[in-house]
Order: sequence, then structure tokens, then C-alpha cells
Amino acid sequence: MLELKNINKSYHVGDNYQQVLKNINVKFRRNEFVSILGHSGSGKTTMLNIIGGLDKYDNGDLIIEGISTRLYKDRDWDSYRNYRVGFIFQSYNLIMHQSVLANVEMALTLSGVSKSERKTKAIAALTKVGLKEHIYKKPNQLSGGQMQRVAIARALVNDPEIILADEPTGALDSATSIQIMDLLKEIAKDKLVIMVTHNPEIAKDYSTRIVELKDGMIISDSNPYEEQEKQKNNRLTKKTSMSLLTSLSLSFNNLLTKKGRTFLTAFAGSIGIIGIALILSLSTGVKNYANKLERESLSDYPITLERTSFDLLGTISQAFNEETVECKESELCSKDDIVKNSVVTSDGIVKQNDTRSFKKYIEETDRLKNAADKIIYGYDIQLQVYTKDYQRVNPSELTGTGENLFTEMISSDYKVLAGKLPENKNEIVLIVGPDKTVKDSILYSLGIKDKEELSKDLDNMRKDEKYKVKSTTYTYNDILNKSFKLILNTDYYKEEKGVFIDYSNDLSYLKGKIDKGLDLTIVGVVEAKDTTDSTLGYTHDLTTHVISEISKTSIYTKQTSNKKVNILTGQYFDGVMNTYENLEKELGLYDLEEPSSISIYPKDYKSKEEIVNIIKEYNTEKEKNNEPEKVMNYTDLMKSVLNGITKVVSIVSAVLIAFVAISLIVSSIMISIITYISVLERTKEIGILRAIGASKKDIVRVFKAETIIEGGIAGILGIFIAFIITIPINVIVKSIAEIEGIASMPIGGAIFLILLSIVLNVIAGTIPSRMAAKKNPVEALRTE
Repeated sequence: MLELKNINKSYHVGDNYQQVLKNINVKFRRNEFVSILGHSGSGKTTMLNIIGGLDKYDNGDLIIEGISTRLYKDRDWDSYRNYRVGFIFQSYNLIMHQSVLANVEMALTLSGVSKSERKTKAIAALTKVGLKEHIYKKPNQLSGGQMQRVAIARALVNDPEIILADEPTGALDSATSIQIMDLLKEIAKDKLVIMVTHNPEIAKDYSTRIVELKDGMIISDSNPYEEQEKQKNNRLTKKTSMSLLTSLSLSFNNLLTKKGRTFLTAFAGSIGIIGIALILSLSTGVKNYANKLERESLSDYPITLERTSFDLLGTISQAFNEETVECKESELCSKDDIVKNSVVTSDGIVKQNDTRSFKKYIEETDRLKNAADKIIYGYDIQLQVYTKDYQRVNPSELTGTGENLFTEMISSDYKVLAGKLPENKNEIVLIVGPDKTVKDSILYSLGIKDKEELSKDLDNMRKDEKYKVKSTTYTYNDILNKSFKLILNTDYYKEEKGVFIDYSNDLSYLKGKIDKGLDLTIVGVVEAKDTTDSTLGYTHDLTTHVISEISKTSIYTKQTSNKKVNILTGQYFDGVMNTYENLEKELGLYDLEEPSSISIYPKDYKSKEEIVNIIKEYNTEKEKNNEPEKVMNYTDLMKSVLNGITKVVSIVSAVLIAFVAISLIVSSIMISIITYISVLERTKEIGILRAIGASKKDIVRVFKAETIIEGGIAGILGIFIAFIITIPINVIVKSIAEIEGIASMPIGGAIFLILLSIVLNVIAGTIPSRMAAKKNPVEALRTE
């Protein structure tokens, strides 16, 4: 069944050339006990390795079942070693970190035998050699004779046709050697056993045939075999393959023998993962907090459609020294905003929205109204308010900019500090923020604060930049029940002979208008939680009252009938300095059906998405109908602000991750080095695996399995440590900023980082793994 025909083998070591085998010609019977006898260096082990497919001959031929092996590929030799050959070595060559049972099962694993059958066969083989009681022990818990029995069981378990034994008793005492030789003699009854030995006594006592070598040549054969057997079916039909599970088991058990180094390696590899996980946690936490703010602020930050809107390109502000003041529970404090003023400049691009058409669409569409908690139609009107002694209150003249101190109340989320909320059009309230400060412009305009103090503060500020304005406090009673007069914006003009004359500087004319004006009374002081500014609030009823009354005037009728010419100057609107919109705001020439703005307040977050989709559908319909002028631009202020925040967070996170990624590269290099060290440490294991039929791909798989385990441990450890670190971060941030869960590790992100760690480790271990696969099996087996 086996023939060596003109086999030659040489080795090159540096410049030295040594021919180990010279024209070896020998045939072997299907079952016989052959001893290859010779002194050290005679070539007997080389001959055994060639027979076993561990080493390759230079020329000649190894014929198996009448088939030449000259064209054998690596996978054919792997299959040959696994199915047809069983090796027994002098030094046992067991995998020390695997159990006795696992060592014997290994060859069956490569053959693709099922787990249950594999275990049954391995136990049967171990029972045959008398080791049934030791199957779960590690090899280092056995004696030398017992370890050799394990090696014999491993050689027999796959029922090979050939058993190759290299000095099987060389490391055993006499009594144990006899037991092993008796066992081999028994095996030789139905198999071909070829044993290499330098002991002629053992060869004569147990062998049925002795082939003696000297200087690489056969010098004698006690029972030569010349007959050529008929060719039988080639059993090399199956490929050997090590499963990933087996590879993981081998590598995991190996790592367990080096627990300290494994942990330190995993920890070093986890540092980059920890950094990225923390950045990801903070980034996710900030985004979650932004989304939470967006959801919670739906009532305060609506979706807004402005008739005329601007995209602001920039603002410049300058602030002066400010004294921090804490108001008591029942007091109000001055904000001193006039002295510590700010300068703001802006440029922008004007956009026009057809609010008339969209208002009509809203009123005709139940779908949008059902999604909205409320819809507010805004009109950019400035109320003209005076004290009863004819002092102008609004727009304020104190800063010289015509500051608007009055705001229509949209939200209903107010905390009443004193008095009540306005119920009628002639009732107003003072609105303050949580700090309960009131702008100086309001206090001065209401006559609560002396204007002479303002002049003194301004003079002192000019002389000394470090001058601090003294804050003052007031009771709610100082504010409540203050009463004013409201006149129409058009009341400043009087028509004479078809021309409208401005009488705003005529006090006697104004007194008549003011005396007939609508009475306004402060009925309450309320707190708005989401504002830092103070203002005087009025109801929407007052807005509609003023607009309705203005629409009855002749100036309104004549100006709205011709929007190209300014009725006050007789000049055409130039669209820059002299615009219809400016005059409309100044005179309050609004049509209730064409609001300046439409603010849509969603019922909840889902409704908000529904409203946005409705607006988009409306725009799509207008574009299809070739009505681009009716396409609505909308502003989601809260989303815009929070998107800006989250975008900045994302950019910063990306930059930080890029820096932290350096540590991942360093850890990958380290993993590559550690894997290479593992290759060096497990060189003999590589030889053992190759001897029982493992392919080069199997060897690569073993070391890749090790990097998978290391990467998985590093990833899991990194995520765990990062999670632990987020706990004090969240506690500290909550105590300082009252924000919960600012560091939140996303499950998907954690899984991704673990997988990333595994992938990086596998990549890092690729080169060492391939180096391991390229090792010569014979040389690997000689490594100690």
C-alpha cells in the first residue's frame, strides 16, 4: 500500500549542503510492524517524516495505494495526514492547555465528525489504551507513560491505515516502554506500524521487519516486500477543516494559561475604546438632552411662518459691567439694561410668504388644526401707549431706538406672582423671568424709576468704566393697578384737503386723542419660566381690536388701495429705505386675513412631525400647480438652535474621536506584537496541528480566533469601564446643571465598538497568523 521510490532529500543550511536520504526504495505491506533502525543522523526520522507527509522529498516518488503523490497539493497532504496517518512522537507532542479528551478529539474535529460521535470515539480510544479515568485531566497531570498512551489514542482515533512512531519509548523507563511496545504490537495486527528507533533489541523483540539505514541509504531489509498490490479506492476525498468553534476553544484555553498577560493586553487594547465610548456617550447624551428640550419646549417654540423673514448673517454685541442681584420672594429688581446696553447689527436676505393663502388653507383643513394645540396669527404692530399725564410709554423713547415694551401673550404657561392673568382687551400684566428683574426702560416709562437717576448713571459711566449701577427693588404693589391710555397708530395723522398731516408733536392735538383712548390697567405680575427678559403683556383681543379700529380709518382705506405710493409722502416705495412694510408697521395697516406671522404650536412631538409634513405637502402641491410664490418657508426655532448645538457636538466629537483613534492604532500594533509572541510560544502546537492534518488556513484560523477573543475582551472591557466612568459624570453634571443622563451609552454604539475592537485586532493579527501558517511542520515540532 505504500512505496518509496528513488526518494532523495537534502537540506541547505547557509552555504552547506547535506544529502540526508539517497535513492531510498522500499515497499510496505498493509499490516506489519516495521522498525527503521539506524544511528543518529542516518536519516531515519527524515524518512518517517516524508512517509507521514510532514516533510517533502526533493525527487523520486511516494506512492500510496498505487497513486503518485508528486502532484499532491497542500490540502491533499493535510487530508492524508488526517485520514491515513497517525503520529506517535518521542516527546508526546500533546497540546498542554487542552484536556486529554480534547487532544484526542482534535483529529476527529478536523475530519468534520459531529460533537457527540467525536466524544464517543475519543473515549473509546482512551479506554483502549487504559486512560478512561483520566480523560478530563490536562497532560501535565499525567506520567510520561500515560502521556504517550494519550498520543497513541490520538493516533488511533481516526482509524488510520498507517501508524508512525518516532522513538516512542525514548523518554520512558523500561517497564513503561514494554507496555507501550506491547500496545504497538497489538495495533500492528491490522495496521501498518512504522517505528523509528536506534535500539536494536526493541526492534528485534517486537518488529516483524527491520529496515536498517546508514548515511541516508538502506543497507538491509529483513523482510523485503516486492509484490505490487492492486490499487484500492483513494480515501483522500474529504478536505480537513477546523471549525471556528474549535479554533476559539484552542485559543481561549491557551489564553487562560496566561490570564495576567491576557488581561493586561485586553486592558491596553481597551483604552482607545474607552475614550471613544465616553465621547460617544457624551455626544449621545447631549443629543438626547437636545431632543428632550425640543419635546418639552413645544409650547414655547412653535413652527413659525413669517410673511417677511430674514436669514441673519451676523450679530455683534457689546456688554458693560453688571452687578449680580438676587431678588427676594416678594420683590422685583431693576435690570439696569439701559446703562449696560448692547449694540446689535445684522444683515440678511428677505423672504416673502403668502400668509393670506396659507391662513385660508389652515382654516379649511381639519388635519392641520387637529395636529395643533393652538394656532396664533401674529401682527407686527406697535401699541401706542401713554400715561394719563400724556407721557409716552410705548414705543419707549428712552434709548432713542423706539424700543417696544409690549408683547402679545401667546403662551399660557405663566406663574402668577401677584394679581391675575389678563381676561379682557384692556387688561395687561408685567411679565418677568425666574430672576424677577425688570428692565429699566419699563421702570422709567411707567414712572416708577426717576429719569434723573438715569442721567446721573450715564454720566458716571462715561467717567468711570468700572462704575456699577446700584440695583433697586420694588414691591408688587408698586406695579399693580398702574393705568395707561392706548391710541391708534393712525391717530397721529389728520386729513386736511386730501393730505394727511403728522400731528405727533402737537401736544394739544394729542391730548384730545389720549383722553379718548382705551384705558389699559396692569392687573397682574407673572413669571415666564423660559424668558430672561421682562415685558408688558397683552391679549390677542387687544391686537384684533386695534387692527379692526385702524381698518375703519380713511388713511387705511386710501393706503391699502394703492400700495405702490406712500400716502404720507406721495412718493413711490423704493423697496429699500422707503417700503410699504415699514409704513404698514408704523401705521398698523394690517389685514386680519393676512397676518405677519403664523405660529403653530403642536400638541406633542408626533404632531409636530405631522405639521411639518403638512407644510411640505402644501409646498409640493403649490409647486406642481406652478405657484412658486405661494410656497411657504417655515422656521422651527428650537430645532434650528438644537441642530446647531448637536452639529457642533458632532464636529467636536469627530475631532476628539480622531485623536483617540491614535490609541487604537497603537493598541493594534501592540496586538500584532502580542500575536507574534503567541506564534513563537505556540510553534510546537502548530507542528502538532499540522501533523494531525490541520491546513495552513486552519492555523491562520487558530491565531485569528485568538485575536477575536482578545478583541472581544478588550471591547467589552472598554465599554464596561466607560459605563462605570459615566456614572460619576452624570452625578456631577446633575448636581451642577440639573441635567440627567448627560452621558448615555447607546446600545448600538456599544455593540459597534466591540465589533470594531474585534475587527481591528483581527487585522492586527493577520500578518503574525500568516507567519504561523507558513512554518515548516517538522521544524515546528522540534521547537521546545
